[in-house]
Amino acid sequence: METEVQTEVIFLKLAEEKKTGELLPLPKNFYVMFEESIGKVQKEGSQAELQNKVTALNTLKSKRTQKILVYVAYGKPIPNPLPYEEEELYTQILRIINKEQPISKPAKIKILINIPEVITTNGNKIGPYKEGEIVQVELPADAEFIINNRIGEIVS
Repeated sequence: METEVQTEVIFLKLAEEKKTGELLPLPKNFYVMFEESIGKVQKEGSQAELQNKVTALNTLKSKRTQKILVYVAYGKPIPNPLPYEEEELYTQILRIINKEQPISKPAKIKILINIPEVITTNGNKIGPYKEGEIVQVELPADAEFIINNRIGEIVS
Protein backbone atom coordinates (compact mmCIF):
# COMPACT_ATOMS: atom_id res chain seq x y z
CA MET A 1 0.00 0.00 0.00
CA GLU A 2 1.34 3.37 -0.96
CA THR A 3 1.76 5.60 2.08
CA GLU A 4 2.97 8.70 0.31
CA VAL A 5 1.13 11.24 -1.80
CA GLN A 6 3.29 12.58 -4.61
CA THR A 7 3.06 16.28 -5.50
CA GLU A 8 1.92 15.32 -9.00
CA VAL A 9 -1.00 13.38 -7.52
CA ILE A 10 -2.11 16.46 -5.57
CA PHE A 11 -2.00 18.61 -8.71
CA LEU A 12 -3.89 15.93 -10.67
CA LYS A 13 -6.61 15.72 -7.98
CA LEU A 14 -6.82 19.51 -7.89
CA ALA A 15 -7.25 19.69 -11.67
CA GLU A 16 -9.99 17.03 -11.51
CA GLU A 17 -11.79 18.92 -8.70
CA LYS A 18 -11.70 22.16 -10.70
CA LYS A 19 -13.30 20.45 -13.73
CA THR A 20 -16.46 19.35 -11.92
CA GLY A 21 -18.96 20.64 -9.41
CA GLU A 22 -19.09 17.21 -7.81
CA LEU A 23 -17.04 16.18 -4.80
CA LEU A 24 -14.77 13.45 -6.09
CA PRO A 25 -13.95 10.39 -3.97
CA LEU A 26 -10.58 10.24 -2.25
CA PRO A 27 -9.12 7.45 -0.11
CA LYS A 28 -10.19 7.49 3.55
CA ASN A 29 -6.60 7.98 4.67
CA PHE A 30 -5.66 10.55 1.99
CA TYR A 31 -4.65 13.29 4.44
CA VAL A 32 -2.77 10.83 6.67
CA MET A 33 -0.78 9.67 3.65
CA PHE A 34 -0.14 13.30 2.76
CA GLU A 35 1.18 14.08 6.24
CA GLU A 36 3.59 11.14 5.95
CA SER A 37 4.67 12.48 2.58
CA ILE A 38 5.27 15.96 4.04
CA GLY A 39 7.46 14.43 6.75
CA LYS A 40 9.58 12.69 4.13
CA VAL A 41 9.97 15.89 2.07
CA GLN A 42 10.97 17.84 5.19
CA LYS A 43 13.74 15.31 5.85
CA GLU A 44 14.92 14.62 2.30
CA GLY A 45 13.49 17.22 -0.08
CA SER A 46 13.96 20.83 -0.96
CA GLN A 47 12.13 23.79 0.54
CA ALA A 48 10.60 24.55 -2.88
CA GLU A 49 9.22 21.00 -3.16
CA LEU A 50 7.76 21.28 0.33
CA GLN A 51 6.16 24.64 -0.47
CA ASN A 52 4.67 23.33 -3.73
CA LYS A 53 3.17 20.33 -1.98
CA VAL A 54 1.67 22.36 0.88
CA THR A 55 0.27 25.02 -1.48
CA ALA A 56 -1.31 22.42 -3.74
CA LEU A 57 -2.88 20.62 -0.79
CA ASN A 58 -4.24 23.82 0.74
CA THR A 59 -5.83 24.73 -2.59
CA LEU A 60 -7.32 21.23 -2.89
CA LYS A 61 -8.69 21.40 0.67
CA SER A 62 -10.23 24.81 0.02
CA LYS A 63 -11.96 23.63 -3.17
CA ARG A 64 -13.25 20.48 -1.49
CA THR A 65 -14.49 22.42 1.56
CA GLN A 66 -16.50 24.69 -0.75
CA LYS A 67 -18.06 21.63 -2.37
CA ILE A 68 -18.89 20.09 1.02
CA LEU A 69 -20.73 23.30 1.93
CA VAL A 70 -22.70 23.08 -1.33
CA TYR A 71 -23.58 19.45 -0.57
CA VAL A 72 -24.83 20.49 2.87
CA ALA A 73 -26.81 23.43 1.45
CA TYR A 74 -28.61 21.23 -1.07
CA GLY A 75 -28.99 18.20 1.21
CA LYS A 76 -26.91 15.96 -1.05
CA PRO A 77 -25.30 12.88 0.46
CA ILE A 78 -21.54 12.88 0.26
CA PRO A 79 -19.85 10.35 -2.03
CA ASN A 80 -17.79 7.46 -0.76
CA PRO A 81 -14.99 7.08 -0.08
CA LEU A 82 -14.04 10.43 1.43
CA PRO A 83 -11.22 11.18 3.83
CA TYR A 84 -12.24 10.82 7.47
CA GLU A 85 -11.58 14.52 8.04
CA GLU A 86 -14.05 15.55 5.32
CA GLU A 87 -16.73 13.17 6.57
CA GLU A 88 -16.34 14.66 10.04
CA LEU A 89 -16.56 18.21 8.65
CA TYR A 90 -19.77 17.34 6.79
CA THR A 91 -21.29 15.77 9.91
CA GLN A 92 -20.32 18.69 12.16
CA ILE A 93 -21.77 21.26 9.76
CA LEU A 94 -25.05 19.30 9.59
CA ARG A 95 -25.19 19.17 13.40
CA ILE A 96 -24.64 22.92 13.65
CA ILE A 97 -27.21 23.76 11.00
CA ASN A 98 -29.78 21.34 12.38
CA LYS A 99 -28.90 22.24 15.98
CA GLU A 100 -28.64 18.55 16.66
CA GLN A 101 -26.90 17.01 19.59
CA PRO A 102 -24.85 13.92 18.92
CA ILE A 103 -26.88 10.75 19.31
CA SER A 104 -25.70 9.16 22.54
CA LYS A 105 -28.23 6.39 23.15
CA PRO A 106 -30.16 3.81 21.14
CA ALA A 107 -32.46 5.50 18.64
CA LYS A 108 -35.71 4.53 16.93
CA ILE A 109 -35.39 5.38 13.28
CA LYS A 110 -37.96 5.29 10.50
CA ILE A 111 -36.36 4.05 7.29
CA LEU A 112 -37.08 6.33 4.31
CA ILE A 113 -35.84 4.13 1.45
CA ASN A 114 -35.26 0.45 0.76
CA ILE A 115 -31.61 -0.41 1.31
CA PRO A 116 -29.65 -3.65 1.17
CA GLU A 117 -27.14 -4.54 3.85
CA VAL A 118 -24.66 -1.66 4.00
CA ILE A 119 -21.28 -1.28 5.66
CA THR A 120 -21.03 2.09 7.40
CA THR A 121 -17.96 4.31 7.45
CA ASN A 122 -17.13 2.78 10.84
CA GLY A 123 -17.15 -0.71 9.31
CA ASN A 124 -20.44 -1.79 10.94
CA LYS A 125 -23.10 -3.65 8.97
CA ILE A 126 -26.64 -2.26 8.93
CA GLY A 127 -29.72 -3.40 7.06
CA PRO A 128 -31.28 -4.66 4.96
CA TYR A 129 -34.20 -2.31 5.64
CA LYS A 130 -37.48 -1.66 3.88
CA GLU A 131 -39.04 1.76 3.38
CA GLY A 132 -41.35 2.66 6.27
CA GLU A 133 -39.76 0.16 8.67
CA ILE A 134 -39.07 1.38 12.23
CA VAL A 135 -35.78 0.05 13.59
CA GLN A 136 -33.95 0.31 16.89
CA VAL A 137 -30.34 1.31 16.22
CA GLU A 138 -28.07 0.59 19.18
CA LEU A 139 -24.83 2.24 18.08
CA PRO A 140 -24.86 6.07 17.93
CA ALA A 141 -22.42 6.10 14.99
CA ASP A 142 -24.75 3.85 12.96
CA ALA A 143 -27.75 6.05 13.77
CA GLU A 144 -25.80 9.14 12.66
CA PHE A 145 -24.78 7.37 9.44
CA ILE A 146 -28.42 6.55 8.65
CA ILE A 147 -29.61 10.08 9.38
CA ASN A 148 -26.72 11.92 7.69
CA ASN A 149 -27.13 9.87 4.51
CA ARG A 150 -30.88 10.46 4.51
CA ILE A 151 -31.67 6.78 4.78
CA GLY A 152 -33.88 7.37 7.80
CA GLU A 153 -35.09 9.86 10.38
CA ILE A 154 -35.42 9.70 14.16
CA VAL A 155 -38.87 8.82 15.44
CA SER A 156 -39.92 10.31 18.77
